[in-house]
Amino acid sequence: MAALKNKVALVTGAGKGMGEAIARLFVKEGAKVALFGRTAADVEKVTSSLGADAMSVTGDVSKRADWEKAIDAVKKKWGKLNVLVNCAGVSVHSSIEDTTEDNWRKHIAVNVDGVFYGCQTAIPLMKASGEPCSIVNIGSAFSLRPMGGFAAYSTSKAAVITLTKTIALHCASKGYPIRANMVHPGGTETPMLEQALADTGMPRQDAYNYFANIHPMGRLGKPEEVAQAVLWFASDASSFTTGSEVSVDGGSAIRE
Repeated sequence: MAALKNKVALVTGAGKGMGEAIARLFVKEGAKVALFGRTAADVEKVTSSLGADAMSVTGDVSKRADWEKAIDAVKKKWGKLNVLVNCAGVSVHSSIEDTTEDNWRKHIAVNVDGVFYGCQTAIPLMKASGEPCSIVNIGSAFSLRPMGGFAAYSTSKAAVITLTKTIALHCASKGYPIRANMVHPGGTETPMLEQALADTGMPRQDAYNYFANIHPMGRLGKPEEVAQAVLWFASDASSFTTGSEVSVDGGSAIRE
């Protein structure tokens, strides 16, 4: 049986990488999915390959107005929202000494503000559905075990942990049928990872090997592996789970 049959989902960062993998899996599992991304060509390309159960929404997650338009588009097309996945994010290699103010602000705007705006604008439509709903925020192994070269990124993802838990507690206390959880990927083979490798200034294979070696399993992850964990949180299979975190990181957060 399809795990997300009769559910409507919105996935950010859906034009590529983990967001694309999540959107594809959700459609396969029976959901109707709104793919929200900043680059129209990327989002529309993925959406067109998914058929009638997908729609594209172009916008910037760091802008509340774009979120309001996205949620309104979902309401007009499908009338409800059951699952929100905040996957859009940025990651730039920089330490406390070389992080520029613009770099810092960009991480906070996309990785923290984007999640805040998404949850705040989505919750009213979720409440109105009267059906079981799920918010899944994408964190990072670096929020659990940070590295000195990712100051802004690690900090921004750590902030989302607390935000997610406050959402979980609030919705539970109000009796809303809305759960909120997190998935923490380790190094995952996506365009964002390729940018992170380039940002190190090391030869690409050396940088790849460096990241692979901080995962006890000795390799990097696949977007589809992260998507499976997100699917569990999105589905009713995790109906008694809220405010929780699952790491899909090859053991990197607990490495010796």
